[in-house]
Amino acid sequence: MNRAQRRRLKKKNKGNEKLAQKISSFSHRPDACSACDAAFDPKSKEHAATWRVVVRENPTRVSLFCPDCIQKAQEVINEHDESRPIQDVQQQES
Repeated sequence: MNRAQRRRLKKKNKGNEKLAQKISSFSHRPDACSACDAAFDPKSKEHAATWRVVVRENPTRVSLFCPDCIQKAQEVINEHDESRPIQDVQQQES
């Protein structure tokens, strides 16, 4: 096995370790939305497809958000972006 092959193998294993850590943090997943306390059904395919899990690394914190809260947050972000003056946006891009 040459050096390039060992490096690729090492990168692949490092990615697998990160994935394993993320999967193990699912055991800490809350049973309700972290924003509005709506109940999460872990056996529902619809909930599994539409709800979002956010994992923070330091300190390790797992949050769960329902589609309504995700949509409200997105609307607030969009509203904030639209309310910013054009000059501020141009100055930040420079």
